[in-house]
Amino acid sequence: MQRNIKYVALTLVFLCLCVEFKAQQLVNPSFEGPTARAVSPKGWLPYGNASSPDTQPGAWKVTNEASHGYTYLSMVCRGQSGIDEGKWESIQQTLVNPLMSNTVYHYSIDLAYNKDFFADVIAFDNPVNLRVWGMTEMQQKELLWESGAVKNINWETYFFELKPNQRTPYLVLEAFYTSPQKYCGNVLLDNMKYYPYGFPEIIADVELPDTLVVKIDTQMVDIDLNEYNLPTQIDGREVHQEKELLFRGEKLTITVWDNRTYDGDVISLFLNEKTILKEFEISKNRFDVEVNVSENKEYYLTLYAHNLGRIPPNTVAMYITDGVSKKMITLTSNLKKCEAVKIKIEQLKD
Repeated sequence: MQRNIKYVALTLVFLCLCVEFKAQQLVNPSFEGPTARAVSPKGWLPYGNASSPDTQPGAWKVTNEASHGYTYLSMVCRGQSGIDEGKWESIQQTLVNPLMSNTVYHYSIDLAYNKDFFADVIAFDNPVNLRVWGMTEMQQKELLWESGAVKNINWETYFFELKPNQRTPYLVLEAFYTSPQKYCGNVLLDNMKYYPYGFPEIIADVELPDTLVVKIDTQMVDIDLNEYNLPTQIDGREVHQEKELLFRGEKLTITVWDNRTYDGDVISLFLNEKTILKEFEISKNRFDVEVNVSENKEYYLTLYAHNLGRIPPNTVAMYITDGVSKKMITLTSNLKKCEAVKIKIEQLKD
């Protein structure tokens, strides 16, 4: 009997933990859906009495690539637009289980703004503020966080905490003005994450009086090649060869991960002039990239840093294998130089 009571008690604790874990999981946190004007992604509903947010890219001259997945959300402040003048767009979601009062929850979201946003005959080309509200079943709202003016045209990741003072079954995301004067502006949203065990180690060690931002530079890069078609510069940064590795065959698998403290490093990998991994945020999870190669040819596998994370420089661990031989290397790059490993593909013997 006592054993059964212990079993039931442990089961209840486990179920409670599961409920707590699920409570803050969002439906469609990457805002994926058919791109359209005034159409919200699945799992999100327009809120308020203004116009509806849009699923991007493609509407109102917005062409930014998503920071995660394929689509993202845009919301505007309507200012002196003549339609819904002075109002602003919002969107809401019902949580699987509510946020509980006096409990801290950890999130991040990728934000940007588009300077070419043009709807009808109005330019919505100014930065605005993102506000996150908690809301009860009785429609009582509580402001939980705001980003300040989102002025970056490239995606940046904002880490923030929510600590409601009341039971909160709904979250509302809202574009809002940064000054008393009403104006037309926009904010782009993507990749909203919940961290059930708190922020990653490096983020958790930093006080968050307002917002911690990890910058992601998504600019295109120019590559200079020498007479052997090996890169000498990428976007004006000198390429330094650190090592030479020998492989055989016609295919390589490159496995990348962060073997140090996670700090938000964003990288691209180039095989000579070809981009094989673009603007990828490395983590403890290992990620495989397969590439085709040719016998009797030399390649530079080059690490390009889009940021420095929280602990410079940008460092990536990787395994490279041809299916028989497997070798490990670590590359380090910063905003002035790129490290590369030379890969020579030997001819298979008959």
